[in-house]
Amino acid sequence: MSQADIMQRHPSTIFPEPFVPLEQYQQVLDQPQPGFDGATHKAVEVEPLETEDGYLQQWEVVPLSAEELAQLEAERLAAEQAARDAARITISRTQGLVYIYRNLRVTEAEVEALIAGMEDEDAKYEAGLYFRAATWDSDNPHVLMFGAGIGLDTPTKLEDAFSAALTL
Repeated sequence: MSQADIMQRHPSTIFPEPFVPLEQYQQVLDQPQPGFDGATHKAVEVEPLETEDGYLQQWEVVPLSAEELAQLEAERLAAEQAARDAARITISRTQGLVYIYRNLRVTEAEVEALIAGMEDEDAKYEAGLYFRAATWDSDNPHVLMFGAGIGLDTPTKLEDAFSAALTL
């Protein structure tokens, strides 16, 4: 138990400074947790070790349960999604079209022709929908595809283009 736990259990007791536990409690000297891989294990406090100098806190490293592993994975996926959401740049279709014309000299009709030339009918249909959408997201796979087709073929080029288009 911590000092706070003991004090909470005995609210009408006045404890001296520095803190000294009541007789029924023994002070346990803190010991650092052992090293472990937090992705697969955790440190669990076990029964203190009695020594000539008093009690020493003890730890045992145990594998994480299936539920804990699932929770860690869910947290990892949520963090990855949050990072993608934070990095996403959204521009209006008009900003995108003005940018690609001014900077790449590519017209709306040329992008439509690029999409029309796609062989996969499903991908062609979806790319057309996203091209005609009111907004474009920098991480949308269809936007990435038609961006690559007009010369925005690296993540850096695409991000720079979206950042610049935001100012239009």
